Parts: sequence; structure tokens; C-alpha cells
Amino acid sequence: MIDVEHVLHLAHGNRQVSPQSKAKKRDQLLNAQKELESQLKKEEDALFEKMTKERNENSKEISEEINREWEQRLKELTEKFERETDKKKKKLKDSDRKLMTIQFENEKKSLENTMTMKRDKKKKTMTLRLREKGQRATSEMVKKQSTQMLKLLATKQEELKQEIVKELEKETELAQKDPVFYATLGKKNGLDIVGGLKDGDPIEALQDAIEVLQKPAVIEPPAPHPPSCRKKDLYDNISIFDDIDEQVIRVAETEQETHTELTQQLTENLITDLEKARAIYRWITVKDLNVMEFDESLVTDTPMGLLRGIKYGTETYHVLFMRLCSYAGLHCVEIKGHSKSVGYEPGMKITPETFQNTWNCVLIDGDWRLIQCNWGARHLVMNKDKERDKVKRRDQIRYQYDEHYFLTDPDEFIQEFWPHDPKWQLLDCPLTLEDFEALPFVRSVFFHYGMQFDQHKSAVLETGEKGGIKISLRIPEHYENDLVFFYQLRFADKERRNDLTYRGANLERFVFQAMVDNQVTFSIHVPTVAEYFFEVFANKIDETNRCIEDNNSNLAPFRLKCACKFKVTCSSLVGKMHALPNCAAGEWGPKKAFRHFGLMPILPTSPNGVEKPEHLEIIKAGMLTVEDKFVIRFQIPRPLQFVAKLRMNQVEDYVLEPFIHLTAEGQVLTVSASLPQPGQYGIDLYARPKGATEGSTLSHACKYLINCVKVSSPRDIPKISPNLSNRSKWGPTAHFEDLGLKLLTHKEAKMRITDTTKICIEIYVPEHVYLSYQFNREPDEDYREYCTMKREDGNVKLNVNFVKSGNYMLSLYGRRSGSDDKSLPNIYNYLIQYTHPSGDTNGSVPSKSSSIFKKSIFSKKSSGSFDKYSDKGSDKGSDKS
Repeated sequence: MIDVEHVLHLAHGNRQVSPQSKAKKRDQLLNAQKELESQLKKEEDALFEKMTKERNENSKEISEEINREWEQRLKELTEKFERETDKKKKKLKDSDRKLMTIQFENEKKSLENTMTMKRDKKKKTMTLRLREKGQRATSEMVKKQSTQMLKLLATKQEELKQEIVKELEKETELAQKDPVFYATLGKKNGLDIVGGLKDGDPIEALQDAIEVLQKPAVIEPPAPHPPSCRKKDLYDNISIFDDIDEQVIRVAETEQETHTELTQQLTENLITDLEKARAIYRWITVKDLNVMEFDESLVTDTPMGLLRGIKYGTETYHVLFMRLCSYAGLHCVEIKGHSKSVGYEPGMKITPETFQNTWNCVLIDGDWRLIQCNWGARHLVMNKDKERDKVKRRDQIRYQYDEHYFLTDPDEFIQEFWPHDPKWQLLDCPLTLEDFEALPFVRSVFFHYGMQFDQHKSAVLETGEKGGIKISLRIPEHYENDLVFFYQLRFADKERRNDLTYRGANLERFVFQAMVDNQVTFSIHVPTVAEYFFEVFANKIDETNRCIEDNNSNLAPFRLKCACKFKVTCSSLVGKMHALPNCAAGEWGPKKAFRHFGLMPILPTSPNGVEKPEHLEIIKAGMLTVEDKFVIRFQIPRPLQFVAKLRMNQVEDYVLEPFIHLTAEGQVLTVSASLPQPGQYGIDLYARPKGATEGSTLSHACKYLINCVKVSSPRDIPKISPNLSNRSKWGPTAHFEDLGLKLLTHKEAKMRITDTTKICIEIYVPEHVYLSYQFNREPDEDYREYCTMKREDGNVKLNVNFVKSGNYMLSLYGRRSGSDDKSLPNIYNYLIQYTHPSGDTNGSVPSKSSSIFKKSIFSKKSSGSFDKYSDKGSDKGSDKS
């Protein structure tokens, strides 16, 4: 539809219509709009009054019904009390009568509470029912009124066009008679006619304008069809909307009394359908209607009365958007269907009653475009400046919104929304509901950063017989050093949904995440037959998340958003899956070190100077296969301090410290190790600016996975035995006293804990004694990460946290520092039976008849080696924030 601004632009753009004439014609249209809105408002007031009356009547009926029931039941309760009192009248003592009276009052109060809850529940159900009814009625009314407004605009615009055509024809006649005089007259009146005309030809330009204006207005919109181009062809940079967004924010901070006034302010000086749709979308997302506060005495002819439907839930984002579009001359429809919204998980089946949703489709330059205002809206973040009273209100607010849900391409929109009418998918080949359910679960971040799956994926993935599945995402090359990824693996079944561990090992340790160039890969090997949810998070970092030259700067935390999610099912498993070494969570490989610290890995070469491409890919992923030793080198861009940790399951970190070395010569950092035994190792590298203050923490830079297949001269290293069933002694061993240790608290070796979720055990430990510990839950689960140890003033504090009910053993190990014997003998064992205060066992707890104090704990024999022990040192970092 060509609206009045466009009409006037066509003519005035060629400098043929005076500003006074243009303002007059605009006022004519606005007055016509206001007059129609006034008529439509009467209909809306009547509907609103009807809904209010129905709500009040229903509320009154419920109150009267509850009051009648209350009176009847109170009467019955009173009569019962009187009967019992009369029956025992002669035998009752004063104390008994007083007791019966108290009992009666308690029952009366209980009845009153019951009736109040019943009334509130009925009113809540009634409110929801009437709200849905009101939304349907309001939606139908706004659809009808929108059609009326669009027809009015089309009619008035047609009339204005004809007036302008007559004016232009008159101007053409004058120009043909005397072009030079006409141009001179225009300049005298401040109108650069020739300069503003096509090719400087006044007659040709006038005729072009007349031809455009004589085209009939489009009153009936086209049928739904796939758009002729993608969103990026309409605009590829949101900065083109900066002026519009600023204008919208200014409008949002003021009040308007009519929709005509609001729309006029939003679309002032805007010409195209795209610009107007953008202004309306941004106003709704800026206004944050969900948290607006309304005065209870709200009347209809006030600025906030304009949004009264939002207050009472009878008008929704999409209905309001449809209404405002009609006032701006834009065709817009409301679409109903289903969405993968809050509560939806991959693999779920959608029924007619579940996951219902509504959105809009707006006509932009002849193409239907999809919009989801509700999902596009974001909350406001207030500026935390203490001097904000001195700052303008607009400077205190940072408006957030989601660009993805404005004019979303149909093939992306269908990933989250499925309309009942397949035509409104706007696809050449519409999808069935089953097809929609089978699509991968993705969110706006996925599309915002141009992510793509390396191959077609379904919402539900089946592992191989060894429990493995691989998920790979490609991103645009210009994002590969700016995007951070993370993940979460958790059980899907209801009983274990919040359990992120398996036999004490975090489920994250059964996933290998690596980024090579612009592809991130997640290799999952689940530990047991089960169903899982696997969720990928991502976001773009900025300079605050990189190590800059400021010596005192720390890497700022950042928030990650869900990009995609899958259901992973494992129906059979051959062999046993072992957890990866307990390094810092998240990404493996050198990419992270380059992203945050600018460390450039120096890739190794083969003897002939060239490394096979497939080998380089594995090295870039952070996985090395070695014999005896390994060397990793980095180019250092600036002075940095480094710490490296060598990790291995079942081995304490201190045992491996002598085998790893760091050297920095010039701008080259070398990390090397001579490995004591074959097996799987992990390396954590930490860094911070050189010269940083003592309070500055080391941030995790990167980690590598080392598979050592052969060691020419193996060396024995002490390993912590996982076989707990042979433990026969609780309390101290002979070594405990030999080392000079003394318990300061919790002097009983066997404890029952029921009233708290954590305890702190204090032990006097001489400075020359090295102390370590293990914390396990029956039968063989490693819970070391839930226990921390800290030295203070010659004492050691063990802070123990319990997350599940069950039987626990806290084992202490010690030796004298500097001793030639590097073994770490067991010196004390605590046996703890823990029951969660809430009574939720979330695991097995022995009954009293089979008390752990009467028989050995962990009597179930281990089926194999327990390889999930690990140290969680205080210097460990995490990718996730």
C-alpha cells in the first residue's frame, strides 16, 4: 500500500508540492484516522466493559458460593461442638471445656483457611478462562478494526493522490509552456526544481510522478507465499536502523493518548514498509510491556489507558503489533500454532493443548515476513552508576532485544515455530508436525552467528555400540576467534535429570570439545546405557575477555546462551567408558589460548619438514599421541606468567609435578614432560599478565589431552587404590600419631549427619607434614570435588559438602615433606552416613536394620578398576561463566 507519506514524497521529492500543502494533506489523513479511531474505541470500550462486568459477576458468584458453603459447614461444625458439649455438660470440668473450645477454634480456623484456598483457586481458574476468552474476543475485534483502518487509509490516500495528480498536471502544463520561467519561479520560492528532478528534466519527472500516483492502491493483501528474497537482502547491517531506534526510544519515554498519535510519532518521516515495521517492532520490544505498572484506577482516555488490555491480559504483543501496523498502513495478520518454548525438550511429542504460541506476519513490499515480538522483547538493564540522578534517564537504560525475531527467514523460523495453517510456513514444501518435532532444537544465537551443522541432524541422536556420537558446527571464518562454546551433558530421565555426575565423575568429562579453524566438534562417549540431553552454549566475547597489556587486568566473566540442544540415546554399550582427566572444564586445544591470550601454537613438523594434514588437525584439536615425552611450544605476544599442571586419573597432582617443565626464552614458551608411565594425561595451562598484582588470579589458557602409548623406562608412581571394600579400620592408623596429627573437631570416626548439608573438620597438622584426601560415596563414586582442604594457622580445615543421601568415606593420606619415600599412606578414615534434611534420598540409604555401623561399608565388590579419581586444585579455572 502507498501511504500518504509515500504519496507526498513522490511529489514533494520532486519539489512540486509546497511544505504547507504537504502538512495540510497529512493533517487531513490524521484527522480521518482520529475520527475512525474514536468510533472504534467505542466498540472497544463496550467489549472491555462487557469483559469487566463478566469478570466481576463471576467473581461475585464464586464469593457467594464459597460464603454459602462456609456458612453451612461452619453451622455443622458449631452444631457438632454444641452437641458434644451438651452431652458431656454435667461431667465436663472447666479445663476440659476450655480444651474443647480451643479444639473448636482450631477446626474453625482450619475450615476458614480451606475455604479461602478453595475460593482463590476457583478465582484463578476463572481469571485464566476469562483471559483466554478476552484474548480471543480482542483478537477478532482488532482484526476487524485493522481492516477498517486499512480501508480508510487506502480510500483517503486515493483521494489525496488524485488531488496531487491534478496539481502535478497543472504544473506540467505550466512547465511545458515556459520551462525556464517555471524553473526560475521555483528557485525564487525556495524550490530547486531542476536540481531535484530526474535528469534535470521537469516535464519528464512530472510525468513519471503522475504515472506512479495513478496506479491503484493495494487494498487486498496477497495470499501467503515464500518471500522473494532473504532477510539479508533487505538489510545486512542493523546500523541502518540506528536513527529509527533512537527515535523509537524517545517516543517510548513519552506518553500518547491515541493509537493514531503513537503511530504518527513512531513513523514520522519514515517512508518504506520496512522502516515502519521496524519502528513498531522496536517500540514493543523497548516498552517491556510485561513489567509495566498500571494504576488500579486506570481510565480509558488516559495515555496508559491505551495499553489497558496488556494490564488485564486481554491484549497480547502480537495483537498490539497487528493493531499498530494497521494505523501505519501495513497489512499484518496473527498466526497461531506451536513452538519449542519453555519446557520443551528434544524428542517431546506436541499435542493440541501443549506449547501453543502466536506470532505475526507483516506485508513488506509485497512479501509476507515473520515477526515474533514476544520473543524479541528483552528486559531493561539499569545503569549502576551511583551518580545516575545526575544522568539523563535515557542514559540510565540499556535496551536489549533480539534482532533474530524481526523478519525472520521462513526456513529459520520453522525451526522454532509451527503454524496450524501450513500456508503460513511460507515454505515451498511445508513441514508436518512430526517433521517439526524431528528438527534440531536451536535458538536465535545459532542463526545470529551463522552456525551450521556439518551434516543434517535430527533432534534425537543414537550413539554407536561404544556410546559415541559426534556433533560438529561450522561458523563463519570471521567469528572463529571471537565465539566461545561450552556444553552440558545431563541425564534425561526424571529421576536423574538434575544429576550431572556418574559415579562421582562429572558428565562433562565424557565429552571432548575442540575447535579447529572455524569448526567446533563435540565428541560424546556416554558412560552408561541411558537417555541424555546435550546442550551447546555460545556467545561472542569482547576485549574485556582477552588479556590486554594492562598488567592488572583480569579476564572478565561472560554469559553464554543456548545455541542448540539434542537428546542422545544409548540403548546398548560395549565396554566401559572412562572419564577424561579432570582438567578445567570446556574446550581442549590451543584455540582458546590464542583467543584469550594471543598465544600462537608452534606446530611440530616431521623429519622431512612436512607434517601430514590429518596429524595437524588432531594436534590443533589438542590431542597428542606420544612415546616417553612430549613438547608443546607457543609464540608469546607479550610478557605473561604461566603455570602448568599435569593430570592423570587416580594420581595426585603433586606426584606428577616433577615430570612437567615450563621454560620461556624470548617470545617462545615451551611446555615439556617426560612421562612416568603409559596412559592418558591432561595438561592445564594457566596464564596472567607478567607483573600482575598478587590478587590477580591465573586464568585458564588451554588444555591438551596426551595419550602416551609407550614409556621406555617406566617409573613407579603412587596411585590411590579405588578398592574401598577392603577397608577394615575406621579412625586413625599408626601413621596418624607418628606424624603428630591431632583431631580438633569431629573426633568420632563414624558419624550420622541429618540436620545440615556440610561440615567442617579441623585437624592440627605440623608444617612438615603433607596431607591429602579422598572423598567417596558408596559404592565407588568419587566425590572429591565436594570437599576442599585449606591450611590456616597450623591447622587444616576440611570443608565437606553433601549433595546426596548415602554412605560416604573421607580418607586422609599423609607423609613428611622432603621424605625420600614418595608413597602416601592412609592415616585416617571417616565413615559418614548422610541423610538429606528434606528427606529426599536421591540415592540409597541403609535402613536401620542394616546399619553401616554393624557391617563393612562398600561391601559390593568393584567390577573393575576405578579410574575417576582426580585432584581439583585451587588454581583450576573454568570456561563457563
